[in-house]
Amino acid sequence: MEVYIDIVKDILIFISSLGILLASYRLWVEKDRKNIIYARIHILGVIDCACFLIFIALGEPLLAFVYLILAPFLAHAIANAAYNDKLDKLSK
Repeated sequence: MEVYIDIVKDILIFISSLGILLASYRLWVEKDRKNIIYARIHILGVIDCACFLIFIALGEPLLAFVYLILAPFLAHAIANAAYNDKLDKLSK
C-alpha cells in the first residue's frame, strides 16, 4: 500500500511541476502584451497556492510554511521593481 502512495505523490509532483513550467514558459515568451507584469504576478500567486497545497499534501508542513511566508515577498519585489521602473521612465 505504501508503494501506491509514493506513486501517487510522484505523479502529483510531476503534474504540478509540468503545470508550473508551462505557465512560466508562456509568460516569459509573450512580451508584447500590455501590463504583462500583472499577469506574471497573478500566475505567481496561483503557483504559490498550488505549491503550498502540494507541500501540505506531501506531508511537508515546514516547507509549506516557508513557501507561504516567502512567496508574497517575491511578488511584492516584482511589483515594486516594475513600479519603480515606470517611474524612472516617466521622469526622463
